[in-house]
Amino acid sequence: MLLQLFAPALVVAAGGMAAGALLLQTGVASADLASATDEYARIARWLQFGSAGAGVMMTMYSLWRLWRWERGMEPQCPCGGLLSRPVSGRNGRARRCLGCRRPHPEN
Repeated sequence: MLLQLFAPALVVAAGGMAAGALLLQTGVASADLASATDEYARIARWLQFGSAGAGVMMTMYSLWRLWRWERGMEPQCPCGGLLSRPVSGRNGRARRCLGCRRPHPEN
């Protein structure tokens, strides 16, 4: 359950860091002018900072949901697991348990 809560934040942060590093290396290797290298470096740094910030915000949201679930303020499955966000599907809106993965219709 915790992996499902925190994995998206980790993927966003790691993906942005890797993309920024790749852009930084590409900018250094392909640019002939110093100003072009500075532009690539600036974009790469902002990409890295932005992805780290988004990852932190996503982690904080997951921690907030986990905190609310522990206190009984979030919807729970009969197995005691935390329910995901509502998703629209063929049978209407439903939530999936992050513990047992069973779907629960939204009331």
